[in-house]
Amino acid sequence: MLITEARQKYVRYLKNVKNASPYTLRNYEKSLDFLIQTIGSQAHVRDLDLNTIDDFQDFVFSKTNRKGQPLGSKTRNIYLIPIRSFLKFCIKRELDDPILAPEKLELLKTNPSDVSGLNEDELERLRNTNTAKNQTIALRDRAIVEMLFSTGLRISEMCALNRENLNLKTGEFSVLGKGNKIRNVYLTPNCILLLEGYLKARDDNFQPLFINAKERADQHLRNGESRRLSRTAIEIMIRDRGRKAGITKPVTPHKMRHTFATTLLRNGADIRSVQELLGHASIATTQIYTHVANADLKRTHAQYLE
Repeated sequence: MLITEARQKYVRYLKNVKNASPYTLRNYEKSLDFLIQTIGSQAHVRDLDLNTIDDFQDFVFSKTNRKGQPLGSKTRNIYLIPIRSFLKFCIKRELDDPILAPEKLELLKTNPSDVSGLNEDELERLRNTNTAKNQTIALRDRAIVEMLFSTGLRISEMCALNRENLNLKTGEFSVLGKGNKIRNVYLTPNCILLLEGYLKARDDNFQPLFINAKERADQHLRNGESRRLSRTAIEIMIRDRGRKAGITKPVTPHKMRHTFATTLLRNGADIRSVQELLGHASIATTQIYTHVANADLKRTHAQYLE
C-alpha cells in the first residue's frame, strides 16, 4: 500500500477510534508528513527501512526551535513516537508486507522532567504581578493564574471552557480531558471570587469563559467564538508574568499543573486522589511527582534527627 494511503487510514483511525485531540492529530500528521517528504509520496509502506528512518531523522533533527537552537531529545521523540505508532497500526491492519518492526526505531534517552513546580514565594509573586493595562484583562489574567494552580487543568482543557460549564455556586464542574475522559474539577473559594469578579467586569454574553481584548466584526454571529483566548496567548501571558515577577525558572501553564500536583502531595494528599484530580490514565504518570514530596520528607528527617 502507498504510504500516503496508509497515512489517511491511520489519521482516520486516530480520529474515529482513538478520539485523539486536535493537538495530538496535528503533531502526528506533521510527523507523518515529514516522513513522506523524506521517502516520497509514491513509496509503499514496505519501503520503510532503517535507512529511510535515518534519512527522516537527519531531516527532522536538522531543524531548530524558536530560539534557533537544536531540538532537544524530548522534542525529537515527539517526531519519532508517531512513526512507531504508525508502524504498529500498519502491522495490525496488515497494510503491506514486510513492515519495519516499530521497536527498531529507537527513542532518544531524555533527562528526567523537572516537575517541582513553583514554591510558595514564587507562586505568591506570580499571583500579585500584573502585566495588563486594561482592568478587565488584569482580572482575567489573575483568574487564569489562580485557576491553573487550584485545578491542575491542562491548558487545552482551560481554553475549551465556556461560561455554562462552570457552577460557581457549588465550586465544581466536569471537564473533557485526554482520550475524551470526563473528570470532576473543583474550584477554591479564592478562585471562585476571582472568576466572579472577572465575569462581572465583562460587558458581553459570549460563551467562552476567557476571551481576548480584540473585537471582531463577526463575533456576535459566532457567540464570541472568534474571541476565545488561545493557548498561545495564555502561554505568553504566564511567561511574561513570571519574568516580571522575577522568577528565574521558566513559568508555563504546565508548570502550574506541576505546582498543583506537588502542593497536594506535600500537604498529605494520597497519590490515587491526585491521579484522579489530574486526569491521569495511569498512576505511573502521577508517580513522577512523588520524588518531590519525598525530598521534603528527607529534609525534614535530616532537620530533626542526627
